[in-house]
Amino acid sequence: MCRRRLALLALLAPWGGSLAAQEPATVLQRMEERLDSMQRVLDARASAAVLASSTDTVVAGGLRIVTSSGLRRMAQAGANEAWQNLVGQFGPSVAGRATIPAIQFGTARAAEPGDADIRQLARGFEQAAAQAIWRTQGAEVLNWLRGNVPTGGISPAEVGDLAAELLRTPARPNRACYAGETMACAAALGILVGADTLDAWFEPGTWPRLAGMVYGELSGLERVARERCMDLGDPSACRSILTPARVLPPVGVIGRQYLVQLALQSGGASAFERLTADPGATIEQRLAGAAGVPIDTLLNRWSAGLRAAPRSPAASYQELLLGLAWSGLLLAMALRGSRWR
Repeated sequence: MCRRRLALLALLAPWGGSLAAQEPATVLQRMEERLDSMQRVLDARASAAVLASSTDTVVAGGLRIVTSSGLRRMAQAGANEAWQNLVGQFGPSVAGRATIPAIQFGTARAAEPGDADIRQLARGFEQAAAQAIWRTQGAEVLNWLRGNVPTGGISPAEVGDLAAELLRTPARPNRACYAGETMACAAALGILVGADTLDAWFEPGTWPRLAGMVYGELSGLERVARERCMDLGDPSACRSILTPARVLPPVGVIGRQYLVQLALQSGGASAFERLTADPGATIEQRLAGAAGVPIDTLLNRWSAGLRAAPRSPAASYQELLLGLAWSGLLLAMALRGSRWR
């Protein structure tokens, strides 16, 4: 308390004359408030100094990892491995000129755990950086992938699931694609397809069922078209409600990611640079340029990969039942002339 009073007196001295007319209690209160304010500023500066002394930044190529001094060794090891993987994935020229935001790892006072998994950490750094590279340099391809960044390889199990999806989806090109017909695979993936994607992908007999899957906010005219398509099978009504934005390609995003993966693997170190080099190129031109082979060759490799992928017996049995069900349904529709509703 004595020290606080002495501090107050020291602060009062320069303004002794101007404060003489004021009540001593009021003056002391004001000066105490000022001291408290100064103390808060000093505390904030001390906290910032401690924080600054306990944080660190490690650099590996274009990667910057903001971390604590206690995590520096771990962060550096993970960043080094991640950068090597990024160079291998995108090529040295692309990775070298990429603008990757700094990645925060750990808190200011965090320490390295005893069971640190450097490989898993590197994988996290790599995925974060890969997303930044795709969004800034491969936006057109990313749009074709419907915003799903291909950060990592498609596993054999996922390829097997993709093959199962291709066989169980009742779309025009799928069975032919699985059998190895190149143009059918292109259609299933949404490549080399004209403006009439609905007719290219699905039989007219399936349109009423597809219309029944359209949900969300619809205008009055759209609701009428949806009902006419479902109830009457009116082709014009079906086309008006089953727009390209509402009808997804027969093969999902994983199938497109797998095709991109094959293109980058085939093309080598500069494949990603060729994939994103020409902003005016079509998706098939980009993929062929990245792979260094004609698009037909790349599509043949894609379908061959699906046929070679391991598939569980349970999945094959289910697909057999689905195939029989679809065959029976389509046969009944053909014999009776009815619509699928």
